[in-house]
Amino acid sequence: MIMFLAGILEQLDLALEHIAKGDDHNARFGLMMTDNALELVLHQITKDKRSDAAGWRYREKPYEHEAKLKKAFVGSFPDKIAFAKVDGRMAAAQARTFGIMHEYRNEVYHAGLAHESILLPLARFYFAEACEYIATYRAKGLGWGSGQKMPERAQKYFTGGRGFPAKEGDFENGCAALRAAVGHDVDDLITALATDFARIIDDTDTCLQIIADGVYEGQKVSRDQAILQTQAWDVAFDDAGKAFLRDRGFKGNMLDAINALEADYPFRIRKDPIPSWQAMVEKMGRLDDGHAALDRYYVFAQQTAPLRAAIEQSAAAAEAEIEAAVDRMRGK
Repeated sequence: MIMFLAGILEQLDLALEHIAKGDDHNARFGLMMTDNALELVLHQITKDKRSDAAGWRYREKPYEHEAKLKKAFVGSFPDKIAFAKVDGRMAAAQARTFGIMHEYRNEVYHAGLAHESILLPLARFYFAEACEYIATYRAKGLGWGSGQKMPERAQKYFTGGRGFPAKEGDFENGCAALRAAVGHDVDDLITALATDFARIIDDTDTCLQIIADGVYEGQKVSRDQAILQTQAWDVAFDDAGKAFLRDRGFKGNMLDAINALEADYPFRIRKDPIPSWQAMVEKMGRLDDGHAALDRYYVFAQQTAPLRAAIEQSAAAAEAEIEAAVDRMRGK
C-alpha cells in the first residue's frame, strides 16, 4: 500500500511542477494529472469499502450503501463521487467542484477546448481541493516489500527508514505540503471567473446588437425582438420546432413559421438577457467561496450555451451578408 500512496504523491508532485510553470499549456497537463490522481484514490476507496462490505453479509443488517458502492466500483467518475459523498468523507460542495472539474478535464483532453483565461486558476483550485480531500484517505495498513523501490519524486514525502520508508501521517503531511505549494488564492479564482463571465456576456452583447441592427434598411428591430427571431430561426429547423408547428396545424411559408414560433413557442428567454446576466457577474464578484463561484460560472455557461451559440451564428450570418452587399456594390 505504500507504493500506492507513493504513486499518488508522485503524480501530484508532477502536476504541481507543471502548474507552477504558470502558463496555460502546463496548467492543462497539471489539471489532467490532478484529475487522474483523484480518480485513482476514489477507486481505491471503493475497493477498500468493497472489501469491508463483504463482511456485512454475516451481520444482521446489510451495508446500507451497497447499491451505490457496486455502481461506483464498476462505474465512472461521477459514480465514484456519488459514493464518496455518502461514505467517503466528501463534502457536497467539494463533490460538486470535482464533478465540474472532471468535465473540464474531459473538454481539455478529448474535445480540445482550451478555457485559456481561467485554466491556470482552475488548475490551482482543483489541485488544492484534490490534495485536501486525498489527504483524508486512510490506507488499510502500510505494507512494504523488500524488492520494492520508492519512486524518486515521492521520496521526499516519506520519513521512514531504509528498510521501511513510511511512517503514519507521511501521506497526509505530503498532501498538505503539496496543497500549500500550489499557491491557490480564492480571490484570484473568483476574479478570473467573473472576468471571463463578463467577457462572454460582452461578446454576446455585441452579437445581439448586430442582429438587432439588421443588414438592410428597414430591418432594424428591438433587442427583445432580435432574441425571439434568433431563437425562432434556430428552432425552426429542429424536430421540436417542426413538431410544435405540426401539432398546431400550421400551414404557411418559412417566414410565417418564424412569426408563429416567435409569438407562441415557449422560449425560456423572451427578452434581452444581457442586463440580467450582467447583474449575475456583479453578484459573483462579491462571493468569497470558490466552490460557489465555480458553480455559478458553470451553470451559466451550460444553461446559456445554446442561446449564445444561436446568437453568435445569427450575427455571423448578418456580417457575412453585409460583406457580400459591399462586394456587390463594388462590382465584385
